[in-house]
Amino acid sequence: MMDTKVDHIIKRMGQLESARAPWESLWQDCTDFVNPRRGDFSIERGKGDRTRYDKVYDSTAPLANEQLASGLHGFLTSSAEQWFSLTIPQIDDILSQSVRNWLQGTTETMFDEVFNTPESNFTTSVHELYLDLGAYGTAVMYVDDRPGRPINFRTFHLAECYIAEDSEGRVDVLYRKYKHTARQLVQMYPDQLPEKFIETAYKQPHQEFTCIHAVEPRDTYSPKTKMSTQMPFSSCYVLMEEKILLDESGFNEFPYMVPRWSKTAGEIYGRSPAMTCLPDIRMVNEMTKTVIRAAQKLTDPPLLVPDDGFMLPLRTVPGGLNYYRSGTQDKIEPLVNNARPDIGLDFIESRREHITKTFHVDWLQMRQDGPQMTATEVLQRQEEKMRLLGPMVGRLQTEFLGPLIDRVFAIMARRQAIASPPPEIQGEKLKVEYVSPVARAQRSQQIFNFARFMEQIMPLANIRPEIFDNLDADGAFKWAHGTLDAPMETLMAEEGVAQMRQQRQEQQEAAMQAEQAQQIAGAAKDASAAGILGGNETTET
Repeated sequence: MMDTKVDHIIKRMGQLESARAPWESLWQDCTDFVNPRRGDFSIERGKGDRTRYDKVYDSTAPLANEQLASGLHGFLTSSAEQWFSLTIPQIDDILSQSVRNWLQGTTETMFDEVFNTPESNFTTSVHELYLDLGAYGTAVMYVDDRPGRPINFRTFHLAECYIAEDSEGRVDVLYRKYKHTARQLVQMYPDQLPEKFIETAYKQPHQEFTCIHAVEPRDTYSPKTKMSTQMPFSSCYVLMEEKILLDESGFNEFPYMVPRWSKTAGEIYGRSPAMTCLPDIRMVNEMTKTVIRAAQKLTDPPLLVPDDGFMLPLRTVPGGLNYYRSGTQDKIEPLVNNARPDIGLDFIESRREHITKTFHVDWLQMRQDGPQMTATEVLQRQEEKMRLLGPMVGRLQTEFLGPLIDRVFAIMARRQAIASPPPEIQGEKLKVEYVSPVARAQRSQQIFNFARFMEQIMPLANIRPEIFDNLDADGAFKWAHGTLDAPMETLMAEEGVAQMRQQRQEQQEAAMQAEQAQQIAGAAKDASAAGILGGNETTET
């Protein structure tokens, strides 16, 4: 049975390699020109090899990719603020304050203990993921549930990973092919390795061996058992050369997050901004190389030297002395050409601008068009640019952020790291609501529409004030509070609001009664004074 499982994994590994092979040359070009620091796909180069940068003569594309990754990190998963919250949309309007506090407390716990803690490595890994997205269009992050240790995030290089989709287009199969040294394998799997392998490992501890981590849906599983071999997703580690099953376990959720920047129908792997402008990137690099060579010829031109007038070698360094035969008229002259390196600079600049736009740098950076812009105009333009990012981040929310949050929440729930939900929402399904700057900018249009509505009806309200009876002021306030993602601490509990309003009503009633009593007393005093005045008049009569 074990041999059959190992043979199945190795056979499927070969199938996935064949399916991915047509992409590797394109990915290698993206590595050479856009992300040269990353590992290679079709070239074997050592770590720290300086030839990684030999093809880069213009840094526009690598810099644009860095800016895209930084912008996505700041707008989607910033560590400076919460970028998602938990809600229950079906009964969101009738949630009690205790439930709202539990939802916010759970969200804060996930941020404080997982996403914003240094031990999780999330900030570093997510930035690497965005760099891979911009360069290759496909990225892979692994969410590791380490028993007794914090949840860990790792971004693996696409060169190691092979994926497949289910019938709905979601990635549910991932094979990772990587290398371990013999010493590392003995440390990690001492009981699964034969004695012969261990003896060889002591003799050659740094010899590398190929391993496969295969994660795929299990055909049959029991949702009620906690056995790792019966979980929805199987996990197998295989030593490929020796055909040894090193470890077998499972996952309750798919542990790999595999977002694609954009995807063409019929394709599994994504396409990136770098692929869109790869012809421009190649052109700019070639033109820059040509301009550099032309400028070098102008500043350090070739020399015309008589064949027998000077003693070689020539010394072209400052202060160098060259000896020639006495009495000869020959001299050293530069070979002057009519090269114009500046002619291509305008065209290169236009291509550079196109590359930066392809990476959406102009949307991610807030540039003020003129000094006369007001703060409101700056805010509106920034929100417009963020709304333009909506279609691009939609796939990231579906394929990356959503599964990521679900996986982390499930792990923390199994660890009992979050408080139990209140009884009134037991069994209710939670929903993730994104509150990043991009998401808020998209929702801010609703606030703007409501503000315009209020502005338009004010003239009518001045004539007919009773039209405000149609407006639910409390509902509008809570809607705006949630839409703008204001902190829950700023919202008073409904019981407190009711008590405050009752006290205010009682104070108003007391004030009215006091005023009425004062009016009655004043009227009585006036009546008494009038009676006395009337009696005097009668007496005089």
